[in-house]
Amino acid sequence: MKTHFDVIVVGGGAVGMSAAWRLAEEGRQVLVLERGRLGGEASGAAAGMLGAQLEVDEPGPFYDLCLASRSRYPDFVAALEERTGIDVQLVHNGILQLALTPEQAAVLQERMAWQQLDGTRAEWVDGADLPAWEPAAARAIGALYLPDDGNLSAPLLTRALAAVVGRLCTVLEGAEVMAIRGGETQVQVQTVTDTFTADHAIIAVGAWAKILLRQAGVECGIYPVKGQLLAVRPPRGVGLTRTLVTEDVYLVPKRDGTIVVGATEEHGAGFNRDVTVDAVTALWSAALEAAPGLAGAILERTWVGLRPGTLHGTPWIGPVPGRPRLLLAAGHFRNGILLSPITAAMLAAAVAGETWPPLWRHFLPPAAVIDGEA
Repeated sequence: MKTHFDVIVVGGGAVGMSAAWRLAEEGRQVLVLERGRLGGEASGAAAGMLGAQLEVDEPGPFYDLCLASRSRYPDFVAALEERTGIDVQLVHNGILQLALTPEQAAVLQERMAWQQLDGTRAEWVDGADLPAWEPAAARAIGALYLPDDGNLSAPLLTRALAAVVGRLCTVLEGAEVMAIRGGETQVQVQTVTDTFTADHAIIAVGAWAKILLRQAGVECGIYPVKGQLLAVRPPRGVGLTRTLVTEDVYLVPKRDGTIVVGATEEHGAGFNRDVTVDAVTALWSAALEAAPGLAGAILERTWVGLRPGTLHGTPWIGPVPGRPRLLLAAGHFRNGILLSPITAAMLAAAVAGETWPPLWRHFLPPAAVIDGEA
């Protein structure tokens, strides 16, 4: 087997596979190492929301990065479908953030104001008008409507990425990385059975970043955040056309007629994957508060995703300080799907030695990453 590559990508989630695809199409020889199966962790478990405006509480670089990545999605999925024939069910259905109390309405209207000033589309829907928008929704005070946010099928996205990466790259599933050594001119990556070298290595292992980076002598504060989700099929004749969000839950309608309900945010649960009755009950109770018309829905399945949480709330992307051959793509939390296109572009530019635009530089890993403070 070939043992030297231009780039080794460690981690087969949406971020890692998007980067591998981009690099391979630029003519680089890429090895993808995945400890389980491609798309088998948080990426495949995600609700698939492209909530660039939903996920950010204030203007700034992270908001701009989310918008930039969302704008890349139409071309990103079109190219993916052209190469694989897989429709990832991208929909631009918008998101309604419901205000169930006056205090929530004030917060959402403040968010609407700064987003409008920033030049993005956001509008207020009065509570009296909500039944015409979503008959199944709660009789709320009002809602912030974000028309340009959307969603896709995360399982289909990871399946499509796995297909294109499988054609263009060397892929080893079930390949757990035991050691990473970064030198001046190349990186060495050792699995249980093999040793590989490359000009660059990209660490894109989500919630496992802290464990893996420690093998390379790098400490960071990334940790798993457990999220429990469920999918339901609403009663006949009832459904949602837009994603509904409250402070406690989101409901994401899919093109197959199901609705994804999520997600818990369990800090300190480690890598536990148990689905609990308490969490499922709480999620469904919050879902019915947001959309009483879904009463009587059929439970289709439940599952868990382990998202990479950080102390700073934003991802680190780019070369590790003092180790220019080792690139980090970690800490995307619940925005890994959304940020995959822009992260892939950033990593490809870093591998090529290109100068990054000012926006991207905000996300370079700082020296604090080495000390585990970030």
